[in-house]
Amino acid sequence: MEIQLYGGQILATVIFVHGISNMPAPSVLQSLWENAFAVEKPSNPGIEIGAYGANVELVYWSDVLYRDFAKSKSGAESSTISLEMSNAVRGESPSLENVSMDWAENVSKKLDIDFQDFALHLPTPFDDIENDIISAAAAEAIPLPWPLKKPLMRAFVRDAHHYLFNVEHSPRAGVSYHVRKELRERFVSKVIEAKKVGPVIVVAHSLGTVIAYDCLKNVDECPQVQSLITIGSPLGMSEMQDKLDPGYTLEDGYAHEKIIEDWYNIYDPLDIVSRADPVLRNDYLDSGKQRVTDIRQNNGGVWTHGMLKYAAQAELREVLRNELRKL
Repeated sequence: MEIQLYGGQILATVIFVHGISNMPAPSVLQSLWENAFAVEKPSNPGIEIGAYGANVELVYWSDVLYRDFAKSKSGAESSTISLEMSNAVRGESPSLENVSMDWAENVSKKLDIDFQDFALHLPTPFDDIENDIISAAAAEAIPLPWPLKKPLMRAFVRDAHHYLFNVEHSPRAGVSYHVRKELRERFVSKVIEAKKVGPVIVVAHSLGTVIAYDCLKNVDECPQVQSLITIGSPLGMSEMQDKLDPGYTLEDGYAHEKIIEDWYNIYDPLDIVSRADPVLRNDYLDSGKQRVTDIRQNNGGVWTHGMLKYAAQAELREVLRNELRKL
């Protein structure tokens, strides 16, 4: 592992923004992300973010949409089954109550999902399919089984809808949030605090990329960040773009007001969340010019959307490493 020495001084902050599905407690999730970047692999050295003089913070929002922390532990991620998959399948499938069915149907078509089956029926309980899931995942030679795909896609559609439409949602008795308003406040407050220390790199995954982009483009009080790294992003879908008011336009969608250096977009072509349009450089122009750098990587396994899988690959690691070296 390459080590940079900065005399113990914190010079910057890397802010993680998680994506779909219920998540474990914030401290557990942050450790999982940091450890996934740090694991050594042949010809693919890990990254100890603190060794570059950078602090790590997490924009956590799972509690806004889910009742309890997921019980996932560090062993939830394997070479095939991701943290997001494990949490969604083991937990309750999110209700699509208060979701615009027209919007959800359009999204399901983009993701190649049978909307009627997807919307009307709950998935089989995990205990009944666990052995089949593990066998299928181990084989890695068949398409993603529908009992796995359905709860993840329900989580994506529900979570994305409630954010983009600013739905008032009550995850627990006595607690209610306007989802977009609350998540914007959490993101912006993290960036404001981090900027007191030094420059900020935002690393966002899945729906977290929508939250990060929306705040950088549409929230005036959000400070500038040094760079933005989006991973497995659904930002290429018109259903996302149509709701990113007032800032998004095709010709000037790049968040040039708040991104000082670069925007890198990392994608796996088989990632079910981003595959409808994984390349962002044509959709987020800066005065008509391409500014986003799209980078393809291959995660492997039957579920390629997992953040911990992305963090284990050389392409994403090299982008983050280079951004840290610039600071």
